Amino acid sequence: MKNPTYNIGSVLKRVRFERGLTLEETSNLTGVSKAMLGQIERGESNPTISVLWKISTGLRISFSELLGSESTDYEAVSIDDIEPVYESDGKMVLYDVFPFNPMLGFEYFYIKLLPGAEHVSTPHQSSVEEYIVVTEGTLKLTVDEQTFELTAPSALRFKPNKNHTYSNPYDTEVIFQNIIKY
Repeated sequence: MKNPTYNIGSVLKRVRFERGLTLEETSNLTGVSKAMLGQIERGESNPTISVLWKISTGLRISFSELLGSESTDYEAVSIDDIEPVYESDGKMVLYDVFPFNPMLGFEYFYIKLLPGAEHVSTPHQSSVEEYIVVTEGTLKLTVDEQTFELTAPSALRFKPNKNHTYSNPYDTEVIFQNIIKY
């Protein structure tokens, strides 16, 4: 499997060049510094999920496209074979199981939150919806100022156009599925 840092850098550079954007213009669109964007393009930086969301939102591309994920007509997936993205000091582990497919309009993530994990996600485009299905443990999800405690098995649909925080303040691991519909 390809190095995800290299994939992210090459996709960012390709999109930027296709659109004729300078690093400064890309920085203005995404809110990510020119220096950080340059480091990402050169594969010298392993960006956090928050930085990846800023880039994908600012450039209006899917998160999975930024990861350089490819899709086929038929695919059996083992979570263990997917290169995870780590966030929240390694306490949030994200697997991009089914990358964005423009024909279907969604992407699917398998996410583990270890005890003590907390991840703040910046707002997505207003037309996006998220579907959360908790399959193990209890997920604490705060959307804007409303907090939900989702104990497995449970689910929640919401518009992620406001800050939202995924956390696990408990002593056991949380596993949830996250479907993002564009």
